Amino acid sequence: MTIGIEVKAYDLGAAAEVTLYFSDEGFVTKPTDVPANTWFESRLESQPRLARAMFDKAGTYGATKNTPGAIELSNPDGGVDYLMTNYAFDGRAFTVRVGDKSQPYAAWPVVLLGVLDSVTAGDNTLSLVIRDRVAALSTTLPRPKYAGDNVAPNGVEGTKDDLKDQYKPRVYGTVSNASAKFVNTSKLIYQVSDQNCAVTAAYDDGVALTRGADYTSLVDLLATAPAAAQFRCWQGYFRLGSTPAGQITADATTVTVGAASLLEQIAKDGGVLQAEIVSAALDVAGTTDAGIWADGDVTPQTLLDRLANSLGCWYGFDRLNKFRYGRLDAPTGTPAAVFDWTDLQALSVKVADTPTWRVVVKYARNYTVQAQPAGSVSQTRKAYLAEEYRQQATETAAVKTPWPSAQELTFETQLVTQAGATALANSLGALYSVLRLRVDVEIALTDLGNLDLGSVVKINTSRFNLSARLLKVIGMDAGVANESAKLTLWG
Repeated sequence: MTIGIEVKAYDLGAAAEVTLYFSDEGFVTKPTDVPANTWFESRLESQPRLARAMFDKAGTYGATKNTPGAIELSNPDGGVDYLMTNYAFDGRAFTVRVGDKSQPYAAWPVVLLGVLDSVTAGDNTLSLVIRDRVAALSTTLPRPKYAGDNVAPNGVEGTKDDLKDQYKPRVYGTVSNASAKFVNTSKLIYQVSDQNCAVTAAYDDGVALTRGADYTSLVDLLATAPAAAQFRCWQGYFRLGSTPAGQITADATTVTVGAASLLEQIAKDGGVLQAEIVSAALDVAGTTDAGIWADGDVTPQTLLDRLANSLGCWYGFDRLNKFRYGRLDAPTGTPAAVFDWTDLQALSVKVADTPTWRVVVKYARNYTVQAQPAGSVSQTRKAYLAEEYRQQATETAAVKTPWPSAQELTFETQLVTQAGATALANSLGALYSVLRLRVDVEIALTDLGNLDLGSVVKINTSRFNLSARLLKVIGMDAGVANESAKLTLWG
């Protein structure tokens, strides 16, 4: 099998993007092929690789752990030195195909798509470094900052003495008791989100204020004060009718409240294109309703992790550069691939982890914990304000008989309803209270097909009773030595 690589690069001299072609064994495409009559220079040292595991940390949710490699080109003659000085690769795409030179190049299956970061060189090699796109989500979520240019008594941008150059907050889903930004001290105007949302309640030191009619525009907001002890809203702003006695907080919600939908929105706000997202049907009304408040220099990855935890969900970029996410459920259904013993180049089996006897799900986050609100606040409300989260637990005590060291798992989520927390606790309790195996296999790269993280497979072998067990792909290393791929399976 032959490896062909197409690399996009920016030609600094021509000020234009071009495509460069490399291979492990030089070849020219046919006149009828796409691209036609194109020389793939024999420079590739080894198959580029991208190792991915379903979870970045030990646990059951969050970003995939990506270990990007590099496109290593042989360069003892200095023949590709020009790549270091004449081209820019930052953010440029590459495509890796593997196939038979007797077949049309365009028919070769794509085994890896990605984005490049930079270029490095040694004595005999030059490497095009592959970018880890998950890592790119660890920078501050792009949001507007306050200009700090209010001219009293007007403006909603704060002043140089308070909010200037601070990030504006943003609401995703339903949030409770968030400490709104005081954007105009002259007219008692606050902001809870830089994007449109419904401010459903406002509180002065825990005391609920009366909501008046919504404003029709920002001009209306600035021109008209609410009645005393009331508040009125426009998009993510609200204005008070009386000088507050204490801390001002607010409840707010957006039209979209499903955790998976919010996860997609945050990914897009973090720079992922809609066309790059592969949606999954994870939202269930009432049980996946969630909310998260972006404040300060929070990163997309932090927000995505918190939402993923609300679903028992993983997320990340696949080997074809698509943003995917999914819940770690027990493997069921028809397997996407069935491997016979003879298909495997290597196999190892171990117990995944000690089963769990108790699962605790924290939910209904209170964004502003207040130990001493106003005296007129009800005891029920005071109890709520004193805690950051509510919690729901499920237990399978029988697990402790065969496994006395069985542990408890706690999930800190952004779910907003007890029904959602109960559903997640029950689901995770069922998932982790039984014995699970971890199986590592190595297969030919050409057998990888469309398998990806979350795919269900089966192994036909009499060993370890594996033929009676469905397994889910939770890790893959596509493009290792000898044109093989390594899969980590769980189930």
